[in-house]
Parts: sequence; structure tokens; C-alpha cells
Amino acid sequence: MGKSIPLPSSILFVCYLNSIRSPMAEGLMKKRFGRDIYVQSAGMASGHLDDIMVSVMAEKGVDMSAHHARTLGDLGDTNFDHVIAFTDAAGEAAKAVFEDSDTTVEVWSIPDPTTGSLDVRAMMNNYRAVRDYIDNRLARHFEQKPAK
Repeated sequence: MGKSIPLPSSILFVCYLNSIRSPMAEGLMKKRFGRDIYVQSAGMASGHLDDIMVSVMAEKGVDMSAHHARTLGDLGDTNFDHVIAFTDAAGEAAKAVFEDSDTTVEVWSIPDPTTGSLDVRAMMNNYRAVRDYIDNRLARHFEQKPAK
């Protein structure tokens, strides 16, 4: 994972349905960096609001209840400095969208928390693990501004 990089002025997170991983990252990035950066998320396809995602994000003080899933094609603005995709397919889709730009596209392969046991407790723990992994990786990846 290496050294942290300077905080870009805009970032887009991309996953398959824009219902779990990419909105988690959007909410966590906004909480961590506030108005210092423009943050959005999108999917390859448009999913639905995921209640478990909303619940585990609320545990961290991030309200995602108003999130509306959108696709890369729904984005009016494709002027992003940095894109992080959470699947290889999402990374390829993002590279195609941003191929004629200076946008940096990274792929962080993060498993879908809905795979595995359908037991609610196990699923909640899967979602929490994905949320915490994303949050920790964001903290390590981007340089924090010194406190004022």
C-alpha cells in the first residue's frame, strides 16, 4: 500500500451497483475530509438503497439514508482528479470513461459483503469489516492536513 498521496481536489468511488462499497467510501471520505474535497460515487449499474449499509454507516455517525444510486453514465461531471474502483470490472469501466483525461484510476479489490452466509448477524459483520477496511485504507492512502 505504500506511502500516502496528497489529497486530490475531487474523487469518485465506483463499484458495481453504487449501493454498498462506493457509497460507504463516499460517506467516509466526506466525514474524514469534509469540504476539503469534492466526493461522489457511482456504479456500473444502478442498485437500490441498501438498509444494512445505511445501518453500519450510522454506527460511525455517517447518515447515508438519502443516498440515491447512480451509474457512471448518470454523472454530469466527469472532471475527477482521482477514481477508486472496488472491483476489476468497475476499474475497467472507469478507465474507459476517463481514458482521455488526466484522471488517475486505481482499483482496490474489496469483496462484496453480501456473499457468504445469509445470517443477519454474519452479514452485518461482513458490512462492518468492509466499512472499516475502506475507512482505514482511506486514512492511510491520503495525506491528512495538519490540525489548525
